[in-house]
Amino acid sequence: MTAALHRSYLYVPAHKARLVEKAYASEADAVVLDLEDAVPPAGKEAARRAAAEILSTTPPKPTYVRVNSPTSGLARDDVRAVARPGLAAVRLPKVEHPRQVREAARWLEEARSDAGLQILVESALGVEALSELARSTPRLERIGLGENDLRADLRTDFDGPTMDAARVRCVFVSRAAGLVSPAMSVHPRLDDPEGLRRSCRDGLGMGYLGRFAVHPAQLPVINEVFTPSEREADDARAVLAAAASRPDAGSSVFVTEDGRTVAPPLLAQARAVLAMAEALSAGTRPS
Repeated sequence: MTAALHRSYLYVPAHKARLVEKAYASEADAVVLDLEDAVPPAGKEAARRAAAEILSTTPPKPTYVRVNSPTSGLARDDVRAVARPGLAAVRLPKVEHPRQVREAARWLEEARSDAGLQILVESALGVEALSELARSTPRLERIGLGENDLRADLRTDFDGPTMDAARVRCVFVSRAAGLVSPAMSVHPRLDDPEGLRRSCRDGLGMGYLGRFAVHPAQLPVINEVFTPSEREADDARAVLAAAASRPDAGSSVFVTEDGRTVAPPLLAQARAVLAMAEALSAGTRPS
């Protein structure tokens, strides 16, 4: 499956109706209803019910749900509850084994849902297994890092080379498995707009597209950095123009006249980048 690309994704606890309302009114391109970290144990049932109600109709923005972890005992019921028409994709956290991804895909199939599946790896074991995880089911559309838990597991700093190694590995694995580029994890500080901007630019340079946030104040910087430039839009147009004359472009690798090798994942990403650029130019949100 191919994920829609957005510049910004705002996490919001699903059981907090006032915060959910603010999230949909924010500058976020997409909203992530959280059933996991932002919800205390006593609020899990209420959060699940609230998310299911929101997704029973078409939400005002593309909406994802971060369910509870595969080992929590809650994930299956979470997925079944939120597999409603308004769901863009499930985000499954703390994944370490391919069977966990396949189980989540099966739950979506059983619910007859067309929603996508995205996973987060948040441990050294998960990072080590990324290649296998990325190929575990055709329903998987995106992989990413849960950096707070990963840093704790690795006992390292947010900006250290160890974290950068994990970030780069996520990009390589995504491309090799034919998935769209990952989106960056949440920046840990809310009072650091310049640090957020530098971090976003670093991530963009690594190959990341978009970023998750936990507060609306982070959104303007994220949207600014991940808005495609004219050069990026022109490059996407050139790739698509070269592919237009090749009937096999969507299923095989080809070389453009200027010597550039184009594989199907790059073609899909070019379409997404151009769609994002054109939507922003028209004054609408990427979808």
